[in-house]
Amino acid sequence: MAEAVTGVLTMTNEIHIHMAKLRAKFIRHRAYRELSEQFDVQLGRRRAALQLGLAFEVEAIALTGAPGSGKTTAVDYTISKHKDLILASHEQDVCEVIQFKMPSPVTLKTVGGALSVALGYDLRRDKSAALIWQHVRRILKERKTLFVHLDELQDIYVSKADRTRSEVVNTLKSVMNNKDWPVGLILSGTPDLLHMVNADRQLQRRVRVIQLSSVSFATHGRDVFELLGKYAQESALSVASALEEDDFLKRLIHSAVNEFGQIIDMILCGIEECLLATDTVLEVSHFAEAFRKKAACLPAFNPFLAQDFLRIDVTRVRDVGEDQ
Repeated sequence: MAEAVTGVLTMTNEIHIHMAKLRAKFIRHRAYRELSEQFDVQLGRRRAALQLGLAFEVEAIALTGAPGSGKTTAVDYTISKHKDLILASHEQDVCEVIQFKMPSPVTLKTVGGALSVALGYDLRRDKSAALIWQHVRRILKERKTLFVHLDELQDIYVSKADRTRSEVVNTLKSVMNNKDWPVGLILSGTPDLLHMVNADRQLQRRVRVIQLSSVSFATHGRDVFELLGKYAQESALSVASALEEDDFLKRLIHSAVNEFGQIIDMILCGIEECLLATDTVLEVSHFAEAFRKKAACLPAFNPFLAQDFLRIDVTRVRDVGEDQ
């Protein structure tokens, strides 16, 4: 009996290791290629100017998309493929790229403080936002930072008063316009981020915008199926014929809120259900069960089971009593 339990645990562990490897894979897409190309160009220009000792006007890259579209993953992969970049994790005096997500609560003061800490300096909390950012600009020069990635940047701009919004824009421009050491910015966030870009003509002129558009069956249906088939093949699974039908692909895309990153996650959750059940054929039922575990919903509100699945708001977790 003990040997049988050990065998099950070993097999389950192997499945989790396999799934971890699948989740670590990065799927290249149009927005990523544009981001990678733009980052390569800006990095190359900056390094050439430094080599020649020339002044250089840096720019910003803004990557926008809905939650779950894969923005952060795309930026991470873009940076990681440059093996020659010196990052904060390398623990050297030079830090060419620094990345961090907006803190909570999010204000110019807390963002400046968090950025300072990420660069290896902890500031006194009683300093004003202006002094903190003055210190940040000095640290960026000391550590020879070329780019700062600010993730979920819309959080510091939306729902703020006009005066605060102006201060945010001016602070970002001060980092880019610093004559002693200008720093390029990588800005990622929801489409609300575009309100900030459009609010200032000077900023808009120096921002290259890349948008992660939503996925639809009409534009990406076959691509989604090919992706599913590839993951299934790597998992040694056959794909049921029902998964090739338009109806299933529409349900899959809808279950993931039409977002690329969430579609990948849903595909992987379905495959994981299949493997853990020791099945060899990937079926609709595996995706239905994966969604049920995610949303704790009754069949009537499961997009893989409900007849009128498009009416289901998959972004909402429903109270079970509400479904009765």
